[in-house]
Amino acid sequence: MLDIEDMKNDDDLQSQEFHHSMNDSELIKLHDRKPYTAYTQDLEFMWRWTIYQDQKLIQEGCSLTLDASRRSVEHVMAFYSMSDNLHKESGAIV
Repeated sequence: MLDIEDMKNDDDLQSQEFHHSMNDSELIKLHDRKPYTAYTQDLEFMWRWTIYQDQKLIQEGCSLTLDASRRSVEHVMAFYSMSDNLHKESGAIV
């Protein structure tokens, strides 16, 4: 059974993963508009893309090409943008 310490450790690992990824010289930034940032990385056999909201990983995926990574991130960001706008219009806290 997970306890609070295990959950805190999971958050720490996710934060460390973000900072480790941020320092990786092979990352290509695809999107940078607060609160979202997206990167892609060539893994030789695929492109891994990641989307962060306030430095927390919220979405990841893979594509066969850099261009496909860009399109995938744009597609996901369109969803988040639409969702954020609906929350703002309704007055909901995101």
